Amino acid sequence: MRLKLTVTEPTALITKNILKAFLPEITKNVSKGITIIKSELPLLVNKAVTTSPEYQQLIGGTLKLELGIPNASTKIAGLISTWSSSINYRYVLPKISGNKIISVFSANVFKSDFSDVLGTEYAQVADSLRGYSLPWLEWLLLKGNSPIIRDHQVVFGYNKRSRTGQAIMRVNTKKSWSVPSPYSGTISDNWITRSINNISPDINNLLDRAFL
Repeated sequence: MRLKLTVTEPTALITKNILKAFLPEITKNVSKGITIIKSELPLLVNKAVTTSPEYQQLIGGTLKLELGIPNASTKIAGLISTWSSSINYRYVLPKISGNKIISVFSANVFKSDFSDVLGTEYAQVADSLRGYSLPWLEWLLLKGNSPIIRDHQVVFGYNKRSRTGQAIMRVNTKKSWSVPSPYSGTISDNWITRSINNISPDINNLLDRAFL
């Protein structure tokens, strides 16, 4: 005996019904994945910043002395906290579009012009002795190798008038000070963009675990 089955429903309708059946489960899984990302991405931001060469130099190297930041660890902790707590997530619920189920998810850790932190106390060094504030983070992230303080150079060594106690700016009409080349940055290539790029494998691994 032969049995013959004939599908009378149009293929498009069958596909749509299948997608409708899958949609609730996919939505549930995507939501779980986003929960994982929101939990772990701030930790990756912390790792990106604190494992960078710039961080090591700001905490206890010559870059700390060049910029004159006596409390660099506190400043950077504040920056990390700001970035980690203000990650901008965008999520569009999965929906059926044509013969696919699509969704949109993105996470922006910091603003492209760093306006989220440049105006904060963490990006400044207050010099109460001389009565001014130095925008050290702006110099480090945006000024590249451009001269910042003309007719001056950094002289290393103990000095009681130094903010860090170990370096001071002195007049030298033949010199101009800029951020040291290994650590200088522009808006598209700087300490933070390089740090995030360096943990790309970790970010990809997180996305794989969250969504696959």
